[in-house]
Amino acid sequence: MLLELVVRGVAVGLIYALMGLGLTLIFGVMRIINFAQGEFYMIGGYTAYYFMTLVGFPFYLAIPAAMVVTFFVGVVVERLLLSPIHHKGFENPMEYALIMTFALSIFFRKVASLLFGPFYRKPPDYFASHLSVGGIDLSGGTVFTGFASAFLVLGTAYYIKKSWRGRSWRAITQSKRGAQIMGVDIAKESWIAFGTSCALAAAAGALVAPLFLLSPSVGGPPLVKGYEIIAIGGLGSIGGSLVGGILLGVAETLGSVYISSAYRDAIGFVFLTLFLVFRPRGLFGQK
Repeated sequence: MLLELVVRGVAVGLIYALMGLGLTLIFGVMRIINFAQGEFYMIGGYTAYYFMTLVGFPFYLAIPAAMVVTFFVGVVVERLLLSPIHHKGFENPMEYALIMTFALSIFFRKVASLLFGPFYRKPPDYFASHLSVGGIDLSGGTVFTGFASAFLVLGTAYYIKKSWRGRSWRAITQSKRGAQIMGVDIAKESWIAFGTSCALAAAAGALVAPLFLLSPSVGGPPLVKGYEIIAIGGLGSIGGSLVGGILLGVAETLGSVYISSAYRDAIGFVFLTLFLVFRPRGLFGQK
């Protein structure tokens, strides 16, 4: 039973890592905090749901389609609302971004309530079967969600490590002025990074939509988990997002069974408090 709980916790943690990775990417390139990240998670879930129920896409096409749609929604948001932070002499870009993304979060929730109603939606299960390996019984949907999340996290990390664009993002993270001197277009890379971050959040929302029902307010808890992961792994660290997500997922799963499911969310806040007090930069973050 313990091994089964750990495996389930890892699968949940990988979904958390997707949210944390998107937030880390935005902060690294743009140096802002995105309070609307949970709403992009919600948009991805609804988009995949309607691609499957109205258009008739299978899930393996609906999830990438949701990522593409949400990527362009993120690009529009960055170009229209967040691009002023790139202007020379713009004061307090972090404060501007906090206020703007917080307002955007409320706006997206209200629009979702008008378009989709307050009712819960559930896409068809991606895999209805159960798997039993070595005495561990897991649902097919949980296994698929875990593997797909791991693929996206590791694939994004590989892209950032090996591609020219990934190197430019890392250069911006280290020194924005130095990256500009070397020919990096900060404004262009910012909207691409922001759209990519939104697509990752959409993937998380689409992957877990059959497991956790869709509603206009569904993005709130994943956003909180994303910031808890950042506190654990370290702001700006991709590896920290992965490790932090897995640690949080396993801790919550074990705590729900051996302590009480009523304290599941409290476990994340305990981690958040301990790391902020004793190790503010997280496990792998910079000082």
